[in-house]
Amino acid sequence: MEKTILFIALLTMGMAFAGCSLLSPKAKIEITLVGEKTSLENQVLGNYTFIGADPMMLVSVRALPDDIAKIPDEKKRSLLAYQNRLYNKDDYQRFMDMKVIGETNGGYVEIRDNQRLDEDRELSRLVNRFIQEENRDRLIIYTRIFHITQGLSENDRRKVEEIFAHKMQNEARPGWLIQDASGRWKEKSAQ
Repeated sequence: MEKTILFIALLTMGMAFAGCSLLSPKAKIEITLVGEKTSLENQVLGNYTFIGADPMMLVSVRALPDDIAKIPDEKKRSLLAYQNRLYNKDDYQRFMDMKVIGETNGGYVEIRDNQRLDEDRELSRLVNRFIQEENRDRLIIYTRIFHITQGLSENDRRKVEEIFAHKMQNEARPGWLIQDASGRWKEKSAQ
């Protein structure tokens, strides 16, 4: 009797589920490949994320007494550079929106509208100071990432900068000035 009840229960459940499927005939499966990163890109960008991953370090780096925290100088400089870039982000966006600076294909920012800066001395002073700080901070971060990324030789230093150039250009807003691989400047188009 138990076998019969079990059989009927299983048969009923099987019939109930027979009409069900996980995908209906109208279901559409879409796979979009957004690009593949090389293992070097993944490693380098992962190390960049790691630099800014500890907000406590960023907040407290300037306040930690030397006898409490023994942070290596290069790491401390990269944390401060990362923090400074976050602090200057609004200036970066404003100057990019104004099209007075652009993202180079080498991972740095560069003046693009000298005429406008010649006409406005205060703007010129602010932009030049910003570019000096931003490029200094990027160089510090690139150097730190170069040193903590395993398997890199001195010949790979430029690759780290190129990876970040690609990252920054991908993150650029439409209309911002970017330099392509051949060195030509263009406005980033909407994608």
